[in-house]
Amino acid sequence: MKPEKRHLIETLMDQEEVARRAATLLGAGRILRRRRWRRAAWRSVAGMAILALATLSIQKMTEPRPRPLIAVALPQERTGSLTDAELLAMFPQIPVGLVTLENGKKRLIFPRPGDEQRFMARY
Repeated sequence: MKPEKRHLIETLMDQEEVARRAATLLGAGRILRRRRWRRAAWRSVAGMAILALATLSIQKMTEPRPRPLIAVALPQERTGSLTDAELLAMFPQIPVGLVTLENGKKRLIFPRPGDEQRFMARY
């Protein structure tokens, strides 16, 4: 018998080698399943992150930003000398409102944030 055939027969009949081969295949199967699970998990996490970013960016684009209303108290010495029409006439090109509070005081309202600092800094 040729040594190649003899080696093949010995290899096929060797029970220890069969057990080693089965253990190797079992271990490799576990490793490959774990790698496949990790790849799927990373893809899911990446997809969810992209979906969350897209949702947030769309939400920010469609959400109207409310304009803050700024209330300014009128100085006490000036309230008696100007009428409401005269006070509003002081700001012809600027959006401004005059509000009467529950206690009878009047307040000047500037809807744009920079207008109050620009015009009321003198008073």
